[in-house]
Amino acid sequence: QREFFGDADAADAYETALTRLRNLGARLVEIDFAPFAETARLLYEGPWVAERWIVAEDLLTRDPEAVHPVTRTITEAGAKPTAADAFRALYRLQALRAAVRPVLAGLDAIVVPTAPTAYTLEAVLADPIRLNSRLGTYTNFVNLLDLCGTAVPVAISPAGVPYGVTFLAPAGADGAVAAIARAFAADTGLPVAASGETLALPPLSAPADPGRLNVCVFGAHLSGLPLNGELQAFGGRFVASVTTAPAYGMFLLDGEIQRPGITRLEKNGAALAGEVWSLPLEGIGRLLATIPAPLGLGSVELSDGTRVAGFLAEAAAVAGRPDITAAGGFRAYLADQTG
Repeated sequence: QREFFGDADAADAYETALTRLRNLGARLVEIDFAPFAETARLLYEGPWVAERWIVAEDLLTRDPEAVHPVTRTITEAGAKPTAADAFRALYRLQALRAAVRPVLAGLDAIVVPTAPTAYTLEAVLADPIRLNSRLGTYTNFVNLLDLCGTAVPVAISPAGVPYGVTFLAPAGADGAVAAIARAFAADTGLPVAASGETLALPPLSAPADPGRLNVCVFGAHLSGLPLNGELQAFGGRFVASVTTAPAYGMFLLDGEIQRPGITRLEKNGAALAGEVWSLPLEGIGRLLATIPAPLGLGSVELSDGTRVAGFLAEAAAVAGRPDITAAGGFRAYLADQTG
C-alpha cells in the first residue's frame, strides 16, 4: 500500500526512517492503510470543498478573475455538492473513523512519509491540481480523523531533495507524538533548518509536581506491552522515549511474562532504549508492590548524562541469563523474535 509515484529516493528515505526507529527500540507493525487513504480522498473529492466555497463565494461571484485560476477551479467545485451528498459523506466518515479506531488504540503512533515525493515548481505549474493532491497522500486524512502529528526530516537525497516522515496519533496525544519525533530528529544528525545546528535532546527536567516522580522503564511496562496498563492505572503519564548511557546490559529473566533485567556493566555496556513515565508517589508505591525480585528501583544514567529513577536488576541475578543487550532495547528484541 506504499505509494511513492516512482520516486525511489523517497522510498529509500522511508526505509531509512523505519530502520532508525527499530534501532531506537521501536516495534513496528504494518497496518491496513486503505481506510486512511479513503478518508484522504473524501477531503477533496467529497462535499468538504463546500467549506471553501462558502468562504469565497462573494468574491468569486463578484470578481472571479481576482482569484488564481487553479484556486478558482477547486473552490467553485464546492458549489456543486448537495445536502444529500454531505450526509452520505458524513455517514461514510463515521464508518471510516470506526474502522481506524482499534488500529490507533493498539499503537503509540503511526509513521508515514510526510509526502510521497517532491515535485519541481515547473511540474506543479504544468499539472497543479493532480500533483498537489498527490502530495497529500499521507496527510489529507489527518483533520477528518481528528489526529495530531509532528513532521520531521529524514534525509536529503544526492540531488538535494529533502524527505521526511510524520508521526500521527489521536488528538490529545500531542506531547507523546512530539517526544517521539524529537528523539527521532535528534538521532538523524540533520541540521535544524538554515541554522546549521543539529538538534540535541535536552536533559529531562524534574516533574513540575513535587508529588510525582519520573521513572524509566525498559521491559513489559513499555507503551503497548503487557504491563503498560499498570503504569496508567497507577496514574502514570508518558514523558519521553530515552536512551541510556552506553554502560548497561540487558538480560532475559525467567517468568510467565517476558521481561528483561537491566544492570550496569563495568565494561562492554551498551545504550538501551527505554521510556520515562511520571507517576504520583502513591502510584510508585503501588507499582513497587507488583515488581518481583530481582527487579527494583535504582538510579539510571541517560545518554545526556542526567540520572532518573529506573528499574534495574541485581547483578548476581542476571549471571548466566541470556544476554540480549545487542538488540538495543526490549521492543527491538521482541521484534527480532517475531521476525
